[in-house]
Amino acid sequence: MVLWPRKFANEGAAVGRILTGYINLELSLMHCVQIGCGDFDTVLKKMFKRRGEKARLEGAEKLGAPAYKKLKLETQFRKAIRDLRHCLKIRNQYAHWIWWDDNTGKLAFANLEDLAKRKRRVTNLDKLKAYHIDPQILAEQESYFVYVDQLLGWINFEGRVRSKPLRQTNPISKPKPPRRPKLRL
Repeated sequence: MVLWPRKFANEGAAVGRILTGYINLELSLMHCVQIGCGDFDTVLKKMFKRRGEKARLEGAEKLGAPAYKKLKLETQFRKAIRDLRHCLKIRNQYAHWIWWDDNTGKLAFANLEDLAKRKRRVTNLDKLKAYHIDPQILAEQESYFVYVDQLLGWINFEGRVRSKPLRQTNPISKPKPPRRPKLRL
């Protein structure tokens, strides 16, 4: 059995970094919300007691938005949540799909669930919709993940500065938003 087409080893490594790195964004979000709310236990349990990324983001947003509104950072906080949701879309398409070399020169991937949902009888994989990625789109996606992490860090420290428990100035510069990367080619 071939686990990954060898000629796409670099793409596989990038997908692996995206898959494993996503949880770090949720951890950064948890720290950000905790700074706004001031209650680590509540934030941890609200975000991670139940399974599911969507529920974690919704729980974090419900706890964090009012806290950051008081600090006049609600717009930035909600933007970070939207950006994090895009990271989740990127991550999910890689987490639950199959991969192969379809001889196009690009790495192909598809979702078997889409085919399984068809009402007609399915007898083979011929109708499976293939999507493609390349090193450039993966690099853009990884850069976007880094941006979202930096944005959450900036909001976290800006919240500390505005609520005065830490410092007089934010040690982190507010990152410039990159163009939102496409999910695939």
